[in-house]
Amino acid sequence: MIAKKFIIFISIIYGYLVGAGLYGFSNDYYAEYYQSNLLYPHFYDKLGSLLSTLTIFETHIGVYLTSFILSFSTGYILKCFFEIKQKYSYFAFFFIFLITLHVHPVIMSTSGAMRQGWAMSCIFFSIALILRDKNKLSLLFIFFAIFMHKSGLIFFFIYLMSHLTFFLTQGLKTKYVTLFAILLVGIVSFFLAIYMALLSGFSSSDHRIVAGDFRFAWLIVNLCYIFFFFLTYDNQKKKQIKRICLFLYIHASTAPGLLYMGLNWQYERINMVIGILLILVISLFLKKNSFYLYLTLAMCTYLFLTIYQGMYSIGLT
Repeated sequence: MIAKKFIIFISIIYGYLVGAGLYGFSNDYYAEYYQSNLLYPHFYDKLGSLLSTLTIFETHIGVYLTSFILSFSTGYILKCFFEIKQKYSYFAFFFIFLITLHVHPVIMSTSGAMRQGWAMSCIFFSIALILRDKNKLSLLFIFFAIFMHKSGLIFFFIYLMSHLTFFLTQGLKTKYVTLFAILLVGIVSFFLAIYMALLSGFSSSDHRIVAGDFRFAWLIVNLCYIFFFFLTYDNQKKKQIKRICLFLYIHASTAPGLLYMGLNWQYERINMVIGILLILVISLFLKKNSFYLYLTLAMCTYLFLTIYQGMYSIGLT
């Protein structure tokens, strides 16, 4: 109960401070999100653009609302991971939560990649609900992500593929047959990502890296997670954990397909969305005594990289 109240309280404060301009605003905000009740033409952007620029009685509340939801969804999923580890220190939770609110995926989405921020929040809620074994609500939130940002379409595909794989592999006789089937699904997902890129027409448009080039770094992360997934398969005891690990496995298999097609910044963006989730999932396989230390070091390192890359000096002005 204390954690719930703290998440709500911090989310209200965080939403207000960001909306009031304490952190500054990104170039995306000055270019488009400053507008009132903006509606993008495509169905997959309409709700995200409207919520990001929501204006009521000539009061622009889009940034306040987006920042609140980002904070609340981050706190909610973090709380779920703490609970599943059955280890709870309020001080550690509060500290890690506050640090996480200032790392790249969250702070960037408060006034910059706002539509994608809404999609990321939906994904956080969806994954957290899997941990709580509320699969219908989980599906509903990942479905909402479709209407927030075009990346939601990719994550909806990943969600369906991961859950389909989970159910299809339940009846297989041996572990090795199961792992081989999962490997085949990963390969198929890679080629389906290429096909979707061709079908969407994204591959024919101009693509460039914004600020630093992190393609190679994210490719290493994707490949390392695939290896990590198979390495820890025997330790994925609970079905909720298996589903989340499969979700990230399908993501790690799908994302390089976009990179192969030259969708450079799209590749970085969809990896950015799951950056925090990757850190949290890895923590599930650590001993309880290492849980707090790992999350603290991981999030502090992420914050350092966020500052070092100029998020607060260049990204927010």
